[in-house]
Amino acid sequence: MSMKGIELISRWEKFLHALVAISLLCISICILCYTAFNTVFLLISGHEPIHVFIMAIQDILLVIIVLELLWTVVTYIRMESIPLEPFLYVGIISSVRALVLHGTKTIEVTGEKLNLFEVILKPGLHVLEILIIAFAIYIIRASKKFLV
Repeated sequence: MSMKGIELISRWEKFLHALVAISLLCISICILCYTAFNTVFLLISGHEPIHVFIMAIQDILLVIIVLELLWTVVTYIRMESIPLEPFLYVGIISSVRALVLHGTKTIEVTGEKLNLFEVILKPGLHVLEILIIAFAIYIIRASKKFLV
């Protein structure tokens, strides 16, 4: 392939990455606006505040996940390399979000009999996942200090 062809592909790639970054930013703004309006609407409608706020927290955690992905794309555009840490942060935030969701479901099914997997093992697996990812972040940061 000629140098002009490679340059053309490189320009299109940067353009598409910029388009993805703008899309992620717009998506996060839309989710945040939706969360604000939905929270106010549900509170005015008389829904249980604790459930409304838990839903809002889940939506805000989703915004944080989208922003981490946005930051990864922006970093790639600037440095032309993909950092690993934002993906690990997304994993931790997703696990925390799953724990919040699990806690909400456990609160809602007070009348039903819950099994061992739902009560102990499922949240325990998410906590274990958080610990493993946190350890991976520690190893990455320690290796960066060692290499510098």
